[in-house]
Amino acid sequence: MNTYLKKMGFDERDRVLITHIDDMGFCHAANTAAFECLDSGAATCGSVIVNASWFLETAKICRENPQYDVGVHLTLTAEYPTYRWPALSSRDPASGLLDSQGYLWHTREDAIRNVTEAAAEAEMRAQIDQALEAGIDVTHIDTHMGSVVHPKFLGIYLALANEYGVPAFLPNITRERFAQLQGPEMADQYLQLLEIVDAGQVPTLDEIIIDTLVDLDDKHAFYRDLIDGIKPGLTHLLFHPARRGDEISAIADTHVSRNADFEAFSDPALKTYIEAAGIKQIGYRELRAYL
Repeated sequence: MNTYLKKMGFDERDRVLITHIDDMGFCHAANTAAFECLDSGAATCGSVIVNASWFLETAKICRENPQYDVGVHLTLTAEYPTYRWPALSSRDPASGLLDSQGYLWHTREDAIRNVTEAAAEAEMRAQIDQALEAGIDVTHIDTHMGSVVHPKFLGIYLALANEYGVPAFLPNITRERFAQLQGPEMADQYLQLLEIVDAGQVPTLDEIIIDTLVDLDDKHAFYRDLIDGIKPGLTHLLFHPARRGDEISAIADTHVSRNADFEAFSDPALKTYIEAAGIKQIGYRELRAYL
């Protein structure tokens, strides 16, 4: 059994689910969708890209509504062709944080190859500090595009979680499952680092469901099928809601999927479906309380 869940009072049969919004602050369409999904109860928490253009709107809403469970979506990449964001901590090309255009890297692979460990730590710290200074009660940290959970940066990431007293998105899954999600080249290194984590003191995820950016107009049945497959233990299911419109259509070719996420998770019927299945929903604020 997941020993952290046992500490929280769950038993080995309990299916415990985090329904997590990624990319808050990314644009206005993402913000309006995200908070409506949180209000429905189908989403339990989310995380914000502090570097992104609509971060200040996210922070304002969180200050005015402290019940929202929001963390920092630690970011070393800015993947869109014409919609980019810079580093917060440095404009120095020697840091490795910046591409030739002066923004964060387009791909995870480029970020891992070029960003120094010292620069990654400074940037992650700057993002957390800016969220706290803006009045967000940071409940956790996680990763945009998987960059900061690469073995090159994983020790820094976990040390920052410990320093700031927040849980970190941290899968405790088999080598085969991790290789399927992140690639076989880093699975062994990741699992070696994970062996030193005290799972009774640090929450780890038994399963992660991350492949949800699929191009469907209607995702209600898609998410119900995923929920039907939830197994005992702690599962993190992430999604990317944004309202349909010119803004999100101009930014991302995932706009259809993001709007479908919004429609699925803003519907209170999804919360009812999860409850009827006997699944316990939690957010990262509950995990933080047991650190």
